[in-house]
Amino acid sequence: MEYFSGSKKLLAFVVEDWKLLLILTILFGLYFYYTSTFDFFEKKGIPYKKPVILLGNLGPRLNGTKSFHEFQLDAYNYFKGSPYGGLFEGRRPMLNILDPDLIKAVTIRDFDHFTDRITLNAKTPRFLSRSLLNLKGPEWKSVRSTLTPVFSSSRLRNMLPLIELCSSELVDFLKKYDKKDVEMKKTIGHFTLEVIGACAFGIKGDSLSDENAHFFTVAEKFDYMPLHKRIFLFFILIFMPTVIRYLNFSFLNLESTTELMGILKAAKAERSKSDANHSDFLQILIDVAKKEKSESDGTKSEVHLDDDTIDAQCLLFLIAGYETSSTLLSFAIHVLATKPELQTKLREHVIEITDGKKIDYDLLTQLNYLDGFLLETLRVYPPVARVDRVCTKPYILPGTSVHVAVGDILTIPLYGIHMDPDYYPEPQEFRPERFMNEEKKNRASHLYLAFGAGPRNCIGLRFAMLSAKLAMVSLLKNFKFSVCDKTVDPIQFHKRAILLKAKDGLWVNIEAL
Repeated sequence: MEYFSGSKKLLAFVVEDWKLLLILTILFGLYFYYTSTFDFFEKKGIPYKKPVILLGNLGPRLNGTKSFHEFQLDAYNYFKGSPYGGLFEGRRPMLNILDPDLIKAVTIRDFDHFTDRITLNAKTPRFLSRSLLNLKGPEWKSVRSTLTPVFSSSRLRNMLPLIELCSSELVDFLKKYDKKDVEMKKTIGHFTLEVIGACAFGIKGDSLSDENAHFFTVAEKFDYMPLHKRIFLFFILIFMPTVIRYLNFSFLNLESTTELMGILKAAKAERSKSDANHSDFLQILIDVAKKEKSESDGTKSEVHLDDDTIDAQCLLFLIAGYETSSTLLSFAIHVLATKPELQTKLREHVIEITDGKKIDYDLLTQLNYLDGFLLETLRVYPPVARVDRVCTKPYILPGTSVHVAVGDILTIPLYGIHMDPDYYPEPQEFRPERFMNEEKKNRASHLYLAFGAGPRNCIGLRFAMLSAKLAMVSLLKNFKFSVCDKTVDPIQFHKRAILLKAKDGLWVNIEAL
């Protein structure tokens, strides 16, 4: 009888307090779900930072106390001395690779195990989801091989006159600000957008003749996101990542990118009707797509370059080129302003090599000190702070017993490597000589990651360096840059941005020579 009495009491408790029990069950379930991955690295014998429920190790990022670059540098220094280390983004484990040999293995030697990048997997428009950044496996390889000839030496030589014209227009544009204080990130964006529009799509955007040109005002907002949307997106990614696939969401401004896409589609439609002979980015895509379509007619051959895929590559090239090139040049000008002795040396170098000569492709290759200056700028101020890869085939990290499963994410803290005194002595010092002569030869190439490494590196790096060199030649010959009241040195990185941005802008004083 006592047994049944106890059972009745338990049943009565369940009936009367079922709400409390349900809440406790849900809380336990959530706790188990959000902590179930926290032994991921411990099981593999990998050192890791102790995570916090819900946040993982992202507390400093989510509360805005550290920029993304500072976060990656801290992670690198935390694990330094170990070939790898584990971090958690929410509940998702991220294996940080620090050892140079492992970096080379993952990005170059054993690339076939790590062909993919992390993607958002949201219901974004196809002109975003079909970009080279998001494509995977054989499809990525096919589209990448199609785009590679766009950046051959012969095609870059053909683009040179267009870049030179834009550089000349940049000089005229900046002369309006003679002896004035100017924020360079936005100002240089006029130039980089005009270069890409002209060289890639045959578009005259008037960005260097009209400060408020529509093409520029739309493009500069490509990554703008209201704070409430940013918070919501981070909430979904950290707490309910599987839900993102049902949402039409992107880190980019959909309104701006949709309008940019309309401009590019109009250029593509006009080009398709024209019989004129072009050799730019857009024309190559159109020609290859036509060839691919004709070869697949009547067969079951797969078509990789459909209209959406072409549109996606056009938009990616426009946005990525505009943002990264303007970052490089604006930070380079900040360096000139804050290091006047370096500015003088660089100007003398440029004048010595180019004075009285026609600027051509071969002459630009002789500007070794300018080349070193730009590469050093990207070492200290890389637009991105991390390289990531997703495992696509089971793998064992060389020299270890660590198994990497399909779907596991590996990250390389790019900024940490760039600021490691073992590879770059006195990393806070700005020295272009690091990328010249024996010093460059004695350092492994995969320890410089401003453009990534291996087959999935930045496809437009040669174009970016060419346009940056031409711009710098024109700027150094025509202007002197100096600090002003608004100049912040050392630069404080923006705490909320993912791509590199200066918190208070990059202000300098411009003086025409």
